[in-house]
Amino acid sequence: MGFLIDILSRTLFRHTNRDIDRLLDDARAGKPLPKATPGPDSGVLSLKDSTLSYASPVYGTWQIPVSEIIAFGEYTTDNGPYIDDWFMVFVTQDFNWVEASNYCGGSAAVRDELARRWGVESLYGKLWGHTEFASRVIWPLALADQRLFQFVERPQTIGQKIKSFGIGLVDKDLTEQVKTQLQAAPTR
Repeated sequence: MGFLIDILSRTLFRHTNRDIDRLLDDARAGKPLPKATPGPDSGVLSLKDSTLSYASPVYGTWQIPVSEIIAFGEYTTDNGPYIDDWFMVFVTQDFNWVEASNYCGGSAAVRDELARRWGVESLYGKLWGHTEFASRVIWPLALADQRLFQFVERPQTIGQKIKSFGIGLVDKDLTEQVKTQLQAAPTR
């Protein structure tokens, strides 16, 4: 069914925008996406001095010092296209993380500045366009392209499934491989 939906959505999108393959290739190569106007629910990401801040009426508000970030990555969900389904992840020294919608205001400027600070060419993700749960590490480069999260469907009773209209709940945690490699990495 997912394959059929993918073909149908590509066909319909090509009808109105014939360069989807180029967009997908560029996104998978880590190139910046065309400018889009972020929705108000996606929030705003900013970097002032050495503090990274995010505020969204839907996805929450947080602040962290850039010095506490030990890994940067991305993940997608199957929630799109009407709600945000692509997120950037900032893993901190205590193996917790904060996340921000990739569609938020300020995301390109923050990624560009963090890439400069961390001495990498790009922090743009490759998971744009994915329609299922997927994740990957972007930085540090030694871990790049490894799976960042393991996704586990949360058990639900029939009553809970009815309340959620049949939509399953999924928990995520850092993969053991990423945790192990981050613990073994020298302090930044």
